Amino acid sequence: MISWVLGAGFVLLVIVGLVVELTARRAVPSRPTGGDLVRILVATRTGRFVVVALWVWVGWHFLAR
Repeated sequence: MISWVLGAGFVLLVIVGLVVELTARRAVPSRPTGGDLVRILVATRTGRFVVVALWVWVGWHFLAR
């Protein structure tokens, strides 16, 4: 039961991410895409640290099995 709910949650997150990305690409240029957001985040040392820390957290909790 739990694995089904988690799988559905991941699918929902992917769908929401795709909808946001496609909306950003079709909307006015003031709405940043996913790549733009990452570029803005890694522009500073703190931002790079946050991106790496989030990536490590995701890898540790969801990808390491």
